[in-house]
Order: sequence, then C-alpha cells, then structure tokens
Amino acid sequence: MSTTQGALERLLNNIWYGNSFLSLCLIPLTWPVRWVIHRRRQQASPKGSTPEGVTVIVVGGLTAGGTGKTPVLIGLGKWLAEQGYRVGVVSRGYGGTHGPEPHSVTEVDTAAVVGDEPLLIRRELGVPVVVCADRERALDVLVDQDVVDVVLSDDGLQHYPMPRDIELLVLDAERGLGNGRLLPAGPLREPASRLTNVDVVLERNSCDPDRGFSYQTSGALHLASGRQVRWSECVAEWRDQSIVAMTGLGQPRQFFEMLRGQGLAIEAESLGDHEAMTQAHLDRRGEQVLLMTAKDAVKLPECTDPRVWVVAIEVALPSSLLTKLTALLPSARFVEA
Repeated sequence: MSTTQGALERLLNNIWYGNSFLSLCLIPLTWPVRWVIHRRRQQASPKGSTPEGVTVIVVGGLTAGGTGKTPVLIGLGKWLAEQGYRVGVVSRGYGGTHGPEPHSVTEVDTAAVVGDEPLLIRRELGVPVVVCADRERALDVLVDQDVVDVVLSDDGLQHYPMPRDIELLVLDAERGLGNGRLLPAGPLREPASRLTNVDVVLERNSCDPDRGFSYQTSGALHLASGRQVRWSECVAEWRDQSIVAMTGLGQPRQFFEMLRGQGLAIEAESLGDHEAMTQAHLDRRGEQVLLMTAKDAVKLPECTDPRVWVVAIEVALPSSLLTKLTALLPSARFVEA
C-alpha cells in the first residue's frame, strides 16, 4: 500500500470509527448525499418486479469498505447450486476496464479487465457472471443469455433501478455502523434506518446464531503447481517457518488474525482494497512462505512463484438464513442437461 493511500485509510478510519472532531466538520457535506439517496429511492423499482421466473437476491452493505459481501455471495451461490437452482451473478466490476457495456466474464478474462471480485466469483462458482456499472442492464443481458433461476447481485443494495426480490445486508459486528453518520462524515452509504427494511441482516463475527457468520480455513493451494493441501498439514509444516501474509482485502486485519489464531507467526503486509498485486510485491520478499487470499491470487495470472500459497477460505452461513431463504424462494426448476 502506498504511503499516501495508507495515510488516507487511517484518517478515514479515525473519522468514521473514532471520536474525531473532523467528522462534525464534514456533516454539512452529508446533506446533499441524503438528498441523492432520497431521490434514488423514489425511483426504485418495486420489489418483485424482476424478470418472470427469476429471483434476484442482492447481497449488499450499508457501510463503505469490506464487510465480507463477496465471500457470503460465494457461499450462498454454492448452497443454491446444491439445492438445484441455476445461479447467475451481476456485478459492477469495480476496478475493471471493461467499458460501459455489459460484459460476460470468461475464464480468459483478467482482474484488470473485469475486476477482481467478478473474476473470483466466476472461478469459484463456475456460473455466468455479467459486469456493468448499470446493474439493471447486466441483469437483462444475463437473463437473455443464460437460463437462470436465481441471480445474485454482488453489492448493489443502493442501485435502486435494479429490481430485486430479496435484500441481504452484510455488516461487520466489530466495526458496526461506526459513528452512524452518512458519507463523508461517517461510513454509511444510507441512513441506519435502512436496516429495518431489508429481508436479512448478516454480521461477520457476531455471536448471534441467527445473524452471525465467520470464516473457516479448509486448505491451501500452491499457486505454481496447483497442488492442494489440507489446512492442518499446512499449519504443521509452516509453524516454525518465516511467513508473510499479504492481502488487498477491505479489512485485512480479519485475515491476519485468522492466521495468527491458527498458531502461525506471520509478518503482515496490507495492500489497498482492490489494489493490483503484482510480481513486484512478491520480489520484495526473500525466501519466505507467501500467503494470500483467492481474491489476491486472481490478480496474479500465470504466477509461477514457488513461494506463493493461496489460503482457501469458506463462509459458514447461519442455518436460520438458509431456512428463511428456503421459505422465500420458489421450488428449484433445475433440469439436468
């Protein structure tokens, strides 16, 4: 992470999650934000106005920064596929250069073109993914091109023109809503009252069994060779080695603490959220084991560096969520080809 970017992120964290006087100074700037939100909500598509035969689930957030939305979406997509639904995904494609037109993500795309999260979703789920800043257009293209029962929107809670049936809001229990103010005085994209009219609220690292979810490590992938190893074997091998954990997650501390909780003595290196990881980042290191997430690894196409391992992270979704979705979703119409 650049010095300037790191300083900016620390400043924003202090303003949004601390008791900084600067937050009070920024309150007047929240008034036009509130007006824009109000206008957008007036133009929202009515719930249930989705294409016939398709259920749209928005997996979104109320705060700026990482809360675990994409891992939740991937976990939800896997569960839906297991229930027999044909799943598709729409995403903004943040950070990509794909242009203004809807773009169907393929295996040969790169994170630089379509964004790191859409490419990760495509590889993890193996389902159709369409990226476009206008998610409504992305939805139309996805439904026209592919036979899908359920469409998951990666973020997009505030993209009101896109019709939806179910809204799933993801929070970080530790950080909560910060100072409770709208951007830029606080971290909120919308007023906190939005919590009361979504269908489901999930909280990362919450003790509430009905809302809480957490990350679980299942193994690691040696990026150069494609070899997969069980996590218990990795920990046993690396416990006494020099390890660097590097990531460009929105909340990297979660990743680092998870590894330390497994008994690994790591040196942590944070990149900016969505920052492109390159070979130059790796070359700064010596003969150390380099750990990263799958979201980081998609930015390293054709990496042959033998030091790099990708930690496989899965989300344990609460059973209450799956029970509620079972009640809300129509019966699966999946037919084997």
